[in-house]
Amino acid sequence: MAVSSGAEQIVGLVLAPHYSALSIAGYREQLERALAGRGDLRFVESWYDEPGFVELLAERVRGTAAHVVFTAHSLPVRILEAGDPYRDQLLETARLVAEAAGLAAWSFSFQSESPTGEPWLGPDILDHLEALRRQGVERVLVCPVGFVSDHLEIRWDLDVEAQEKATELGLQLKRIEMPNADPAFIRALAGIVERALTVPSPA
Repeated sequence: MAVSSGAEQIVGLVLAPHYSALSIAGYREQLERALAGRGDLRFVESWYDEPGFVELLAERVRGTAAHVVFTAHSLPVRILEAGDPYRDQLLETARLVAEAAGLAAWSFSFQSESPTGEPWLGPDILDHLEALRRQGVERVLVCPVGFVSDHLEIRWDLDVEAQEKATELGLQLKRIEMPNADPAFIRALAGIVERALTVPSPA
């Protein structure tokens, strides 16, 4: 670990832009336990409105004639009762990207719900595609604002399940290229880390 090689300041940056107590808070707790007070932790709680991130996504949807659907991983509805900012941050990212890209038609839905027997945030992407088709939408471009790389929730939930649903409905569905290791994305992350290091340490 970095502290074993003499690091005194540690920046914690989760590669998920939006804060939730069910995700980011848990990662912070794990990091704090691992550090055990051996370093000054500068933890980034969220970066959903990071200009570089917003512009990168805006560039991927700018100029499309399709209806853009922004998506993110769903979480149990109970987080709203606890005042969790997750949904609000997601909607703000979508709004910022849509505004920067000058989108005429866009909406938001959730994906990747787990079968836990309790209500989860919606609408689910599959149900949402059905609703859009009923409204006469023929082309959809999916922009997963809650994810930054190609992994299971992208390759399966969108590229397989959502694509199959779109084909069944007679919809043309595409998704944006994920940020992955795009140099512009890496620069945005580096900027977040640099700013975290300029924040004075708590007394």
